[in-house]
Amino acid sequence: MKKKRNTCRGGASIFLILSVAVGNVYADGYRNPPPTAEGIAKSGANMIFVDDASAISYNPANLAMQTNRSLVVATTFARTETTYSPAPGVSYESDGDWNVLPNIYYSQPVGKKGWVAGIGINSPYGQGVSWLASDFAALVPPPITPSPTTVPYEASVLFLNINPTIAFPVHETVFVGVGLNVVYSKLELKALNGVSPPPPPVTIVPSEVEGDGWGLGANIGVTWLPTARQRLAVTYRSRVDIDYKGDFEFGGAAAGDFKTTIKYPNSVGLGYGIQLTDTIQLETQVEWLQWSVNDTQTLVTGPVSSPLVNNWDDTFTFGVGGSWAATESFVVRAGYAFIPSPIPDDTITPILPDADRHALSLGLGYTIGNHTLDAAYTFSIYDDRISPAGSIAPGAYDIDSNLVGVTYSLTF
Repeated sequence: MKKKRNTCRGGASIFLILSVAVGNVYADGYRNPPPTAEGIAKSGANMIFVDDASAISYNPANLAMQTNRSLVVATTFARTETTYSPAPGVSYESDGDWNVLPNIYYSQPVGKKGWVAGIGINSPYGQGVSWLASDFAALVPPPITPSPTTVPYEASVLFLNINPTIAFPVHETVFVGVGLNVVYSKLELKALNGVSPPPPPVTIVPSEVEGDGWGLGANIGVTWLPTARQRLAVTYRSRVDIDYKGDFEFGGAAAGDFKTTIKYPNSVGLGYGIQLTDTIQLETQVEWLQWSVNDTQTLVTGPVSSPLVNNWDDTFTFGVGGSWAATESFVVRAGYAFIPSPIPDDTITPILPDADRHALSLGLGYTIGNHTLDAAYTFSIYDDRISPAGSIAPGAYDIDSNLVGVTYSLTF
């Protein structure tokens, strides 16, 4: 049997909290793809040779090597389809809507000592998932007295990062960039709740939470040129905690306050790049993400405070990317990355499907005068996931995704 929506079932505390960590298309916790087509084409390995204002996100130290003003406007189109099979012969498919993720960057030299200032407005985390409420209604299990049982069907997280940055040389071969991350985030969740005594029948009542909050973090990058053709770089982006506060509605009526916290992890990146020839660049990087900061979460809906143990793991992401300047105007790029999932088998759910992923990417860039247009596509191969019996949402998970990036940049 095959239906056209994801399904899930379980207790109120489990699924409401899991819905806070909205699923995405990049199989890396709830992190979004690289912000530009150049980064997508190189499967994220773009911290060494990035040479425009988008260095604010990849490696802010590289801003200090820029001598002109730079404007970058980028849009990513991302889509995931997930099949969840809770039992043999039974499967459900997600709706697979496209997500549109815009990013914009600007930088310019300041003074006469090689200092460069810039600002980025981007969305490194977030997105949303949704299903038809009618598909979930039949799946709401009998309530467990005194608490209702809950199945969410729609969730979204807006994550807006404002990232002012300054970069400067500390030596003719060493460059440093530092930035501040000012984050505004908004969270929305809709669910169906079984509230009657045991069936038949189960009375279903809708609920909704909405909250927002601000967070603060920082990032730093260092680039070293040991030779004219080689570069080494290290980056750090600090954890940002968002305390979401807002309203909880049950059955269309106000039912109290809503509170929860999401911890967006610390990350450390290390990269090496080499200019193999005058037209060929190659770089590789490894990135550590501290997803274990989300080991536990708490959700407050009205008078109820619900804990959840996620048991998320820290991860190491590996990537390699390269570019070939085929002509003075055309650049061809390619990349590969292995992106492990931080979510163990026993806590994966249809609300946050995730799996280890192999990303294969291609891209093209065309420059005319001071204008550049880049496009990229990533094909992903996901490992199959099986959540064992007795876990939160046992069954098999199969994930497919499409990722397209388009970027316009201007140097002036």
